[in-house]
Parts: sequence; structure tokens; C-alpha cells
Amino acid sequence: MRRFYCHCGHEINFHEHFCKACGRDLAYDPKIGTLWSGELRDSNQFFAHSQGHQKNLLFQTCSHRHHDVGCNWLLIQGDDNCQCIACRTTRVIPDQTHEKNANRWFRLERSKRQLFQTLIDLQLIKANRPVEFSDLQFDFLEDKRSNPNLDLDHVLSGHCDGLITINAAEADESFLHTMKEQMQELYRSLLGHFRHEIGHYFWLKFFNSEEKIQQFREVFGDERQDYAQALQGYYDANNQSHWRSRYITPYASSHPHEDWAETWAHYLHIVDTLQTAQSFGLSIYEPQAHNFDHWFNEWRRVSQVMNALNRSMGLAEPYPFRVSEMVEGKLRFIDETIARYAKEHN
Repeated sequence: MRRFYCHCGHEINFHEHFCKACGRDLAYDPKIGTLWSGELRDSNQFFAHSQGHQKNLLFQTCSHRHHDVGCNWLLIQGDDNCQCIACRTTRVIPDQTHEKNANRWFRLERSKRQLFQTLIDLQLIKANRPVEFSDLQFDFLEDKRSNPNLDLDHVLSGHCDGLITINAAEADESFLHTMKEQMQELYRSLLGHFRHEIGHYFWLKFFNSEEKIQQFREVFGDERQDYAQALQGYYDANNQSHWRSRYITPYASSHPHEDWAETWAHYLHIVDTLQTAQSFGLSIYEPQAHNFDHWFNEWRRVSQVMNALNRSMGLAEPYPFRVSEMVEGKLRFIDETIARYAKEHN
């Protein structure tokens, strides 16, 4: 996450709608990756104050700006959709008659926008060509655990041919912590679910030939093994001591597809957090001169500082992972795959 400043010089937040210092309206432009300060008029027109132009720039705001979702994104010029490129991908929302679901939907869309910002930065999604990922959709579903009025017992987050399902209850901190304890996980977050599931989506985009699939198998293993049997075997074994040298998480050991998605999510964690550290002067990494070894070594240093800061506050480590040499190799493979894909689609 980059650092942003208002026209008045006050620091502003990626998700904010107005500057707390001067009161100017704020809106995020996904095409150039900046948070404009300006003036909102006629409910959906945004006049951005620009240092380098003689007159203000005119944009259309997402129709969810004045909704409970609270989206602060702008439309790309020439886009005839009323929703921004992130909001329009939602197909099913939680039942808004349920008292908690307005806040759940707000948190779900907020995490999705942060995901999209990272994907745009990595050139995996072109903000000015949304038709290229028109197959990507999201369902935010519920079950009896969070809404007793429903008949569905269990909703699991997952991906199928471009449709990503997220259990809306994952937007509740209490549900997240409960599931983290039950699943004996080191880390669990709503944003982490989005990052994991989008990894499955991009697997289909990346590995679309026999040659590329073979390259994947050399690093992650043969994904043709029966998925249901592999997951059942993982849960039945209940012995997770073998995973540390080969996988980023225990769940990654269940199947090559899950190994890919878990490692992919971890890669996005590093990308976003290291960008934040660099923006605040806590890292010397230079994104314009990308080098995996430099990038990963800098991440080791920054994550060590993060953990030390939390220990000083008496809090749990925000980065409770130990990356083995084999996992580092998988991260390198993902880095190279992303770079190749971005080059091919530029």
C-alpha cells in the first residue's frame, strides 16, 4: 500500500472519503494509482485538484460511494458502467435485512478493493481494460452459523471457473478468530481469503498450455491427483509436522493447487506490506529496479522488524512464518510467472 497526501499536504488513507484536515473530498483513481483530493458535485461527479494542470480533472464516481459499501473509487474515463471495476465483480451479496450484513458487505468490498489495487500494481489486471477479466465474479454467501434463518449448514470459501465464493461471516473478527483456533492456523484474515482464492483464478490464466503446466508440476507437484481424496487424506492424517520444510502452511501440503494458492497469497502479503514499508521509509527496496533476491532479503529484514515491534507491545507476531529454502523457490517461481504474464499482456 502506497502513501498518499491531500492537496493541502495532510496524509490521507487509501480507504478515506474526505481529508480530515481540510475537508476536501477524496477518490481513488485505479488507472494511475493515486488518491485524488477535490470536490464532489452532483452526487457522482468528482473534480480532482491537480498540481500539474491548469484546471481540475473531471471523473465519475462509483455508484456505491453513497451506499453503505462506501466505495471511494472512480470510473475509468469512457466506462459506461455505474460501478467501479472492483464493485461490479460482486454477483451475490449478504442478505441486507440481517442486522450485521451491512457491515459485513462493507468489509468484504473494502478487502476486495485492496486486492484489486495490488493486482493492478502487478499488471495482472488492466484498470482501463476491465473486459479482460469480465469472467471474474464474487459471491458473498452465508450459512446457519452466521444467519440462523437460512437452510444452508455450511459455506466454504472457494473458486470455480472464475467465480469466487467467500463466506460473509469471515468479515466478523470473532468468526475469524474462532475458525483460526479450530483449524489450528498461524494466520487468518479476510484479505487473506481474497488473496488465496484469486490465486486459483490466476492459475487458470497462467497455466494454459502443456509446457506451462509441466513447469508448474516441477515446482508444486502433479495437480492431477484427486482433489477430494487429497483433502480428505489431509484432514484424516491430523499430523502436520512434516510440512515445515516444504510448504508455507500446513494446508498447502494438502494438494498442489492449495500449495499454489497458499504460496500465492503469501506472495501478495509480501508485495503489499513491503510497498507500505518502502512508502514509510522503513525499507530501502526500489520497486522500479525489481530483483527477487534483493526483494526477498529486504522482506526478511522488514518482517523481523514487524515482529519485534509487536513483541514490544505484548502482541502476537504479525508474521509468524518461517520460509524454508524450498518455499523461497516457490515464491521465486510465482515472481517469474507474474513477470512473464505481465510482459505477454502489456
